[in-house]
Order: sequence, then C-alpha cells, then structure tokens
Amino acid sequence: MDGSLKMISEQTKQKFAFIVKNMSAEQRNELQSHLASLPDNEKWAMAQRIVDSYESAKGPITLNEPQTVVYEPEDFNKEEPEEQEEHEAPKRKLKKSVKNTIAAIIAAAVIIPAGIIGYMNRDKIMGKISGDVIPAETTAVTVPLETSAPTPSPTPTVTPTPEPTRVPLAADHPDLTGLTVVIDPGHQETTDTEEELYASWLSATKPRCTCGATGIVTGTSEYALTLDYSLIIADYLEQCGATVILTRDSNDVNISNQERAQIAVDNNADVFLRIHTDAAGDSAASGVRVYIPDSGNYTDTSSELGNTLAGLVAEAEGLEVNDVRATSLYTGLNYANTIRSFQISLGFLSNSDDEAILTNEDNMANVAQAISVFCSEFMQ
Repeated sequence: MDGSLKMISEQTKQKFAFIVKNMSAEQRNELQSHLASLPDNEKWAMAQRIVDSYESAKGPITLNEPQTVVYEPEDFNKEEPEEQEEHEAPKRKLKKSVKNTIAAIIAAAVIIPAGIIGYMNRDKIMGKISGDVIPAETTAVTVPLETSAPTPSPTPTVTPTPEPTRVPLAADHPDLTGLTVVIDPGHQETTDTEEELYASWLSATKPRCTCGATGIVTGTSEYALTLDYSLIIADYLEQCGATVILTRDSNDVNISNQERAQIAVDNNADVFLRIHTDAAGDSAASGVRVYIPDSGNYTDTSSELGNTLAGLVAEAEGLEVNDVRATSLYTGLNYANTIRSFQISLGFLSNSDDEAILTNEDNMANVAQAISVFCSEFMQ
C-alpha cells in the first residue's frame, strides 16, 4: 500500500475518524503535529497503521453511524470549531481502558525524537500493541501505558539569549540598501497550545506556536538554534545595507505564527524568511528543505525562487537539497502569502551529521552569506 488516499478504503477512513474523535485534546495535537510533518502520500499510511493497531488491541471497530473523516491529506483536520469543542467536553470523556489503548497506539505508531513526533520502525508499528516499551532506532521518549513507569524526557540546558557574532563582510557581498527583510526565528521556548487557524480559508486549527525539535546528540533546542542563526543572518544583512526586522529577539516570548506573519505583512517586507530546522523519524533524512505558500500573489515564481534559496544554503552548508514544497500547512506562510515568503529548514536535527553542521558557528556565517546572495534577487 502506497499510503495515498485512493488506496485507503472508505471504511478505514471512517474507523480512523472514530479513533481520532475519541482521542484526548493532547493526543489529537500530537497526532496533528506529526501529520503536518509528513508528505501527502504518507498521511493515510499512518492512518492505516493506527487503525490496524487499535483493532489488534481492542478488536474490530463497529461503526453504527457514519463518522466524520477528521484528517484529509491537504489539511488533516476538517472539523469545524464547534465540533472540536464537543470532543473536549467532559460528557464525551472516554472510559479509562479506551484512553489507555489510544495512548498505547500513539506510543507504538508515533515516537518523539528530537522533540517532534516521528515514525517508528514500520514492522514494529504493525505488531500487536502491548504494555511493553518498543525500542526506537533513535534516541526517543516513548509514551507508555499508564500501568508502565513513564520514561522522563531529557531536560535541555536553558541558555541565555546569545549575542550575535559579527560575521566579516565578504569582499563580493551584495549591496542590499533599501531592501526590507523580516526574519522569523522559528518556534519559542514554551509551547502555546491555544489553537489558531491554519489559514483564513480553512477550518483546521493547530497550536499557536511550539518549541520545535531537539538535537539527538547535543540536545540543542530548535527554538534556540533558530534564534542563533537569525541574529547572525540579521547582522550580516544589515551590514549589506538591508533593513532587517526580527519577529523575536528572545526565546522567552509568546508570539503565534499568525502574528509573526502579520509583522512581515505590516512592514511590507520585500522578503519574509522563516528560519527552521527539521526532524524526522527516519534518522537518514537529511538536507535543506524549503516550503513556500501554495496560494497568494507569488505562486508563479515562488517555486523557482525556493529552489534558488535551497541551492544556495545547501551549497554553503555542504548538504544536499532535500525538497522544495508548496503547501498550505504552515500558518506563518498562509497569512503572509501577499508578500514573498519562504520557510527554510536548514537541516535535520534528527540526523547526527546534519546536527553537527547545524551547531557549528562557522556554518551560521556561511548560511548568512548565502542568504544575502538570495536577498539580492529582490533588489530592483
């Protein structure tokens, strides 16, 4: 089965909807965050595994009435806001045994490497669910049954907001005088689970902002790393003559992705850059990935520019281009689709080789120089 929507039966979709409908709000948020990180053709493969695991543990699901299909490949969550509230109402709480079963299924089907939920080994996912902790191939925190002693998550070392290291200007640096660049250091120190719309035209919601991934070797937090990069990039672009606005200059903030996008729109940015790193359940996943909005004013040229950005940064880091994707999954892009907007993932914190590159200060300088060249594309 290739995981595409067409290969999943309607009955399986209804069963998956039944399971998601009966999840706790926290479980739905975890699953939704994971689905948001997957390519479209893998979303329903994940749904199939969850259904198989549930029925293996609890027996066949009997559907007495049609269920709402909660997740579609395009935006995962078609629930209207009032339906979501009903799911969370006390009178809809599951019996404890069903809650435990769903927790175990998510534990077996989904792990949390690098602070983000990823795939478990496929064969292990399809096995019968038990109270045992299933070992992962990468350092991970599993979510065991309530009858098992929980495995505590490593606590990252909290460091103060760093001062940017001034990168000497390259002899052939571009002149960016007159250019306005808004840089958004992805994530923040504390997750805000209050939800906001993916986009004004979608009913699906997601948490306002999360803390992001964690390096599998160093324990580096994505929210801290993206700020390190953003401060150095901002400094370098300013030396090139650009006006640079940061959506945050501290980790201890609470700014939603929609609000970050609005900062870029309000300042009529010539280019809006969202700085991120990535993570995946497959530790071999590597490289630079760029996301662009799949709607808005610049869909005709954003793909070409996204490839330019990915290529420049990948070359500077000594990595490959992983992908350039047009998507409606990122609130920060959707609400800034009237300006040139790009979300760049500089590498994978779930890959030890990528992580070693990402945490190297020299690499930060190289990325800043590469982005300055990219920004010259927008000079009139």
